[in-house]
Amino acid sequence: MKKVNLFLILMMLGFGILVQNAHAGTLAEAPNLPGVATGSMHNARIAIAPYAQVVANDSYTFIGISHPSLATAHTSIGLVVEAMNMTTVPNTSAGRAAIFTVSAGETHRVFVINQSHATINGNNASFTDTQTHLITTTDASQFGNIKVTSVGTHPYGATLDTMRPGAYAYTAAVPCAACIQRYDGLNQLSMWGVVYQESNGAGFAMEFIGDMHDSSGDMGSRVAYPLSGYDDDSVGQGPAGRGVN
Repeated sequence: MKKVNLFLILMMLGFGILVQNAHAGTLAEAPNLPGVATGSMHNARIAIAPYAQVVANDSYTFIGISHPSLATAHTSIGLVVEAMNMTTVPNTSAGRAAIFTVSAGETHRVFVINQSHATINGNNASFTDTQTHLITTTDASQFGNIKVTSVGTHPYGATLDTMRPGAYAYTAAVPCAACIQRYDGLNQLSMWGVVYQESNGAGFAMEFIGDMHDSSGDMGSRVAYPLSGYDDDSVGQGPAGRGVN
């Protein structure tokens, strides 16, 4: 227990460094913006939790991600959840990540759990549905953090369903007021989680920086229609939250 507490203190002391470097370690599955160098990332596409842990027969990390179906949100939003700085099984970019789409009204569960856990595993039907995702680690004690990246590449741009993700060929203002345009950034989702200690049912809550609870509009009130080129700073883009900025 003392070892776990020591790691927790060290992780929280390093929180400021983590926020500044949250853009690092981008998965290949999460596409970059056009013209942005590989490995770079638009901060408004990222949410982070500064601490997560897995200790065999002691504790695991649980994350819930809900789509509250806001009027500003697309009906489905794709994302990548990564367990960072942990040894996963397999210990690859694919092994440390869960990639899925959250539809309006859904809540997805993500468990970061050791591979030999007796209950939470791929052989238990309670954890094999399409809204449950397991990221498994080795049975050695693991301490790290969580990064969530949106698949939609243009978090500040309100787009039509036919324009996402990453369709940038549109070259004229939307001609009809009836056309529905919405955002697919992470700040349209609600994320919550806990590091749970199984022996006594205790734990502590995880804070996510960059989801709908933490984000704020920083672009002002603007016209609802996107303009040529999908420039995030153009008139026609609406406030979609600031992410980890």
